[in-house]
Amino acid sequence: MQKAETVLGIVESKSKSDKHYKFDRLYRNLFNPDFYLQAYGKMYAKEGNMTKGTDEETIDGFGLKKVNEVIELMKNEQYHFKPVRRVYIPKKDGSKRPLGIPSFYDKLIQEISRSILEAIYEPKFSKNSHGFRPNRSYHTALKQVKREWTGIKWVIEGDIKRFFDNINHETLLNILNENIHDGRFLELIKRMLEAGYMEDWVFQKTYSGTPRGGIISPILANIYLNKLDEFVENVLIPKYETNKKKRKVNPIYNRINGKMVRLSKKIDDLKSSDPIRQELINEYQLLEIERRNHKVLDEMDSDFVRVKYVRYADDFIIGIIGSKELTEQIKKEVAEFLTAELKLTLSEEKTLITNFKNPVKFLGYEMYIHDSNKYLVKKSNGRISRAVNGIPRLMVPREAITKKLEKFTRNGEAVHRKELTNLDIAEIISIYASEVRGLYNYYRMADNVANQMNRFKHYHRTSLAKTIAVKMRTSVAKVRQKYEVDGTIGTVIKREAPKEDLIYKYYNDGFSKNDYVGNANDSDDQLPNVNKYSGRNGIVKRLMANKCEVCGTDDTNKSYEVHHVRKLKDLKKKYKDKKPPFWVEMMISRNRKTLVLCEECHIKLHKNKL
Repeated sequence: MQKAETVLGIVESKSKSDKHYKFDRLYRNLFNPDFYLQAYGKMYAKEGNMTKGTDEETIDGFGLKKVNEVIELMKNEQYHFKPVRRVYIPKKDGSKRPLGIPSFYDKLIQEISRSILEAIYEPKFSKNSHGFRPNRSYHTALKQVKREWTGIKWVIEGDIKRFFDNINHETLLNILNENIHDGRFLELIKRMLEAGYMEDWVFQKTYSGTPRGGIISPILANIYLNKLDEFVENVLIPKYETNKKKRKVNPIYNRINGKMVRLSKKIDDLKSSDPIRQELINEYQLLEIERRNHKVLDEMDSDFVRVKYVRYADDFIIGIIGSKELTEQIKKEVAEFLTAELKLTLSEEKTLITNFKNPVKFLGYEMYIHDSNKYLVKKSNGRISRAVNGIPRLMVPREAITKKLEKFTRNGEAVHRKELTNLDIAEIISIYASEVRGLYNYYRMADNVANQMNRFKHYHRTSLAKTIAVKMRTSVAKVRQKYEVDGTIGTVIKREAPKEDLIYKYYNDGFSKNDYVGNANDSDDQLPNVNKYSGRNGIVKRLMANKCEVCGTDDTNKSYEVHHVRKLKDLKKKYKDKKPPFWVEMMISRNRKTLVLCEECHIKLHKNKL
């Protein structure tokens, strides 16, 4: 059988060269062990794989023996998806969001199916879609707004009611059927969707939505909403955008500018000693001040219309250069399309129409257009000029930082975090450092990121000092004195040579604005990147070596499995005051949460006999 990366590369190439290509014989890829190994290689490091679904199965014990058992079920079309175990995650508004915990082997098959769907649909997806896609992120979505939305006047802030819960299964399968002519593969997707969920161990069948917490959910959502992308791009934009290349000049601005040109010529013709010259200069300066109160181009030019669109998962915004009446009409048509074609509802109360001079919320940022009359710069020749012309600004919402501060402040003062005081000093510092780095990385594109992050850091760092002080039963001043590394709170764990010392320190590298978004490339001319599917990672190579890492047997007739632990630190704590078994020493010394074992050794391990 071909390698999984070879098959996926071929599929992507066909989709890239012909967007209407009909794919068949996809289901047979689930008979190929290499697809399972590739999926396992992507998934194995995720901590959630040790969480049991409704069938008690986890990633522990994965090996080719179990893969071949699943393949036999697939060949006979007897593999049955288990209902996910449903748990509820608290939301900001006090309500709870359902999250499903699927069986591990269900997740494995979802990952294989996801990789096949990605190879087919990624070349078809819109450049305006950024959620859950390779080389795209919320940062690329925001950068597109900053780069392309200059001069936008009105914004539709789209909100689809409970999108992930309301995806219509029949509609989704019909969309998939447009490019996939493989009944068995479509039936597999259907069975995933209809697997249902277990709540208090009572089975609940699902008739809509995608698996909450499912690996395949994001790409199915993008396939579904790609129809909205196509509607906006292929129907609304051609329908309403005009061919006019730019707005006409504002007649008031033009009249004032004409007066200034004529005055300038008169001033140049007069000698510097002529008393009339100064009067003309004064008049010129007054006209210059008046001109600043008017836009160069006519914002009311009804012959100039532009429509822009950006989507991240189910969050989308539409920007319009045009009238509010036109904006309301576009909102109405989007709502009608969603209802008629996708069986979705656009929330009337949450889908706002906002003048872009006012803040628009998107992906946790606030955005608005610069009023170019108010932002002026002095040029090298001494003349005053407008600094910008309708370029969107990205801002950190002040209330977002205030909300974050609630976790470690009381009555305007930083406080310690009791839940962290049982951890090691290094762990406490690592948690605080990762929190501030993560928040900065999210908001690094904002114009006010330094201001808001320094505000956050002031309280956050003090909370860190107080948490350590409570743990060590000392004062904050002594903590700052004792735990200081490179000008910030930190600690050093000494290790014997040749190993280097471990340094843990709080973030202290500043908060400069950073627009860099990585290697995102949305060029339609880009050749398919077949290499992105290639290569096996270390864990797969170790498994395929057919050698037990404890007893050393390399008998190819034996079965080999991978033992997984959730966290190495749990092992270290368990054997802190007693000698650990050889297999534990091996995992700790290698700093690995996996161990390849023969089936016999793995059974012994779980019986505490290894």
